[in-house]
Amino acid sequence: MSEEQKKEVAELEKIVALEEEILEELIDLEEWVKAKKPPRKAKRYRIRIDKEKFVVTVHEMKGIEILGLVGKTPDKYLLSQKFHGGRVEPVKPEQVVEFHRCEVERFQTLAKDPTEG
Repeated sequence: MSEEQKKEVAELEKIVALEEEILEELIDLEEWVKAKKPPRKAKRYRIRIDKEKFVVTVHEMKGIEILGLVGKTPDKYLLSQKFHGGRVEPVKPEQVVEFHRCEVERFQTLAKDPTEG
């Protein structure tokens, strides 16, 4: 490895270490957004789906994965994300929700067939 490559590697290692330092340990999305804090990366996120809370260790999930946390599937349930101020938007099964970029407060499910759940 050349001296130049060694310097580049050392610089990259510093950047990675710095990024790891600024990660929040745990962000409760609902509390974070209600406190009007800007979106930020964290090691773990607490997300609320209907009345249940879950801690996840990823920065993003697909709609189908979020539904899976509450044992529901997109063939029977719709998923939506609620933002601060009351705005609600649907989440498609293959749509990716990035917890560190969005300002979603919580998620809601709705049975497609009103006799379900």
